[in-house]
Amino acid sequence: MTHPGELALDEEGIPVLTDIVRDEDEPESAGSSLANRVSDMAPQEIADELLGSDVFRRHLEEVAATLSHNVCQQMERALQPILEEVITQALNDSNTTSYETVRRQLESSLPDLVVEALQESGDTPE
Repeated sequence: MTHPGELALDEEGIPVLTDIVRDEDEPESAGSSLANRVSDMAPQEIADELLGSDVFRRHLEEVAATLSHNVCQQMERALQPILEEVITQALNDSNTTSYETVRRQLESSLPDLVVEALQESGDTPE
């Protein structure tokens, strides 16, 4: 025999259900309590409640970080071919300019360099 407040056990020690529990007898869950509260709130109050929640704030920060990272990657992918083209063009322009500068410098300096080299080797008539 069980005393009030004690669980009834079968011969193996497993608790036995003695009272029937109906849906209307169940205590209100946290989710349904929140749903009832939210249904009575204005949209601004709901937003304020969410923004005041630490859990919501953490999720918001995670979403912002992920979105920021994704935007940076998309910008890099979009700009990469354009930047490569600009760098290639700048190098080509620079190479052409550098080539012309070196060629002109050699043309103007070469006669003096040849004379100086021949004088040092002793092969030129003075």
